[in-house]
Amino acid sequence: MSDKFQEHSLRQPRVGRPRRGTEAAREDNLLSAATRVFLRDGYGAASIKRIAREAGVSTRTIYQRYKNKGDLLAAVIIRLVDRDMESGLASHELARLEPAPALHSIGRIGVTRMCDPESAALIRILAKDAQRYPDLAAKMRDGAKTRIHDAIADYFRLQVCLGNLQLPDPNRAATLFMQMACGELHECLLFSPETVLVERDFAWHLTLVVDLFLNGALPRNP
Repeated sequence: MSDKFQEHSLRQPRVGRPRRGTEAAREDNLLSAATRVFLRDGYGAASIKRIAREAGVSTRTIYQRYKNKGDLLAAVIIRLVDRDMESGLASHELARLEPAPALHSIGRIGVTRMCDPESAALIRILAKDAQRYPDLAAKMRDGAKTRIHDAIADYFRLQVCLGNLQLPDPNRAATLFMQMACGELHECLLFSPETVLVERDFAWHLTLVVDLFLNGALPRNP
């Protein structure tokens, strides 16, 4: 091997698997880049190529992780859900709370997430393109929404076993509670100016929702 060839070889960057400990950071960088592209271009105009350019990676790197941009947007939404799960929807966190404070905590997380500008913009994108891309809507329903619903339903089942709540169908009760807590907010988010979200007193709304729900769910003396 010539000295010139050896010198050239030493100058070449090594290509191979990323160092251990960097995978999570690389994934976070990719999802952050995807979020920026989806918010800037919308779902329909976004492309894997644009996201790859924004993230500074190859399209092949993305396709090794995700089948298509629908899976990538689902991962973006699920990352937000994971943060909510860590901040208050984790089963061990809820299990330590009595029903009233637990419901307030669940409701506040939902309201805070929907009032976050980035999350609100992503929800609008999903609502706009759900009819055009039914597979995308299914991914959201089966991924992000199901995880939140299941966490609430599991808490309700625990409280029923402890005798603190009286619910014939905890799964349905979880759906109804989230509709009560976030239904009006969701409507404002989709059909009203952004200023409405700032002006509306959702803390009072949430207190009323929790009181109404518990009025129908607390055990009654015979």
